[in-house]
Amino acid sequence: MPEIMIFKSGKYPQGDWPKERVQKMVDAYDPERGIEAAVVIGHRFYSDTDESQFAHGWVKALRMDGAGKVYADIPEFSAEAKKAMAENKLRYVSSEIFEFDKIDFGQPPYLRAVALLGRDTPAISTTKLPSLFGLLSGGTMNTVDEKEHIAAFTRRVSAEEFGTLSSEGRQDQTQLQEEEKMGEVEKLQAELAKTNEQLAAFRKENDELKGATKKTEAQGFYGKLKDEGKLSPALFDKAVELDARLPEEERSQMRALFDQMETKVDLTGTHAADKKKAPAAQAGTPALTAKIKAFQAEKKLASFAEAAEGLYAQSPELFEEGEEL
Repeated sequence: MPEIMIFKSGKYPQGDWPKERVQKMVDAYDPERGIEAAVVIGHRFYSDTDESQFAHGWVKALRMDGAGKVYADIPEFSAEAKKAMAENKLRYVSSEIFEFDKIDFGQPPYLRAVALLGRDTPAISTTKLPSLFGLLSGGTMNTVDEKEHIAAFTRRVSAEEFGTLSSEGRQDQTQLQEEEKMGEVEKLQAELAKTNEQLAAFRKENDELKGATKKTEAQGFYGKLKDEGKLSPALFDKAVELDARLPEEERSQMRALFDQMETKVDLTGTHAADKKKAPAAQAGTPALTAKIKAFQAEKKLASFAEAAEGLYAQSPELFEEGEEL
């Protein structure tokens, strides 16, 4: 599809056009539900003949590249416009823009028309050398209707550029578009990689917070058991560490087992555990946990707590404090 550059972000005597403002204009353009910008010859706001009312093409869409240049997608020009461009009778392109945001800050600027210009170029109310030099360096901004708040960006277009737009062969332009698309793909890939890094960092931070929370909860739970005499103070840290590492289901089973244990610690002064009856104290060691799970699988028991009780009844020596497993 033929495209032509019609605008460029920047600072102009008539006002600043940063990329953010230009992007609003691009995003607002909607030929289906809003104004469909026509391609016209000359800045004619009030046509005095039927022919001057005719459009010589229509702007299908707008896009802005990374440099702030705006391109208009014009699928087709009229035969008259093609002929004039081929004969080098038209040298300039000028975008007419409604500056609605000057009236209402909440409104975006909007493309009114794209004018192909000849002898009345540049279309400015007062000719100034800086404006003319702007045409040579890429384009100049002018006010063409102060009452209606209509500004125009005018740039000189080469005969070759016009010829490419008005001909059927557009291989170079297609290649340029593909290169720009590739640039956008690389940009998106870089943004995706950055997002993935941030997501990984958030997950790591979340896991660390969860681990800290589980440890705090375990300290509270086993601290209460220790105070009640159900858990030897010597095994408190091991029980907390194991509890914080266990999956939620096994963690619940482990706590249920401890809740069922009777007081086995003398609270009168030393917190010395009864070595003959300390199943709850050793239930937190990794080796004993493995034996309980094996016993549960062998006997096909429904819960970890039931398996622990069964193994204790069969081999109480495994639960004695200090037993090597």
